[in-house]
Amino acid sequence: MATFTVELKQRIAINGEIFESGLSVQVSTLFDSPYNEYEKIENAFRRVHGITNLKANGFLNDAYLKIY
Repeated sequence: MATFTVELKQRIAINGEIFESGLSVQVSTLFDSPYNEYEKIENAFRRVHGITNLKANGFLNDAYLKIY
């Protein structure tokens, strides 16, 4: 099982709240990319930083997230 760090590349705004770049979470998955299980990324950001609806707002992609 691989563990990835997922970090915001740039500032985002969701529902009037601003989240700065550099916020990160760790996600474990059996796949070669955590994008295959986007729910894990959503849940991790919700649990750690209170960020919700990343996918619904179009922020769940390489333009906004850095994975390493």
